[in-house]
Amino acid sequence: MLHFIRASVASIRKDAAEDLQADGAAIERCLSSLLRHALVTRSPFHIALVLASAAELMLFPEQEVLEQCTAAVQKADQQALRGLVWAVRHRSIRGGRHVRRFSIDA
Repeated sequence: MLHFIRASVASIRKDAAEDLQADGAAIERCLSSLLRHALVTRSPFHIALVLASAAELMLFPEQEVLEQCTAAVQKADQQALRGLVWAVRHRSIRGGRHVRRFSIDA
């Protein structure tokens, strides 16, 4: 799983570097789009992958989105994915109010 997370982070950084808006929010936009797509497809693997990739970049979704992701992954009953989401939630909580958050595009 760590290999997938590292590859995802590299891909997100590459996509953000190619962003034409160059307003500093390219990574957030990319994560927002990826997480929205993962939630729409209800893929526990992709939800966990995007959350872990975001956490590696020290970015976390808004709390209500994180709750939605947690519920979706828990339904899958895959221990490794549930543990990964737990770790992301824990890192988000430990960061307190100073963590960077992103929302999902509508």
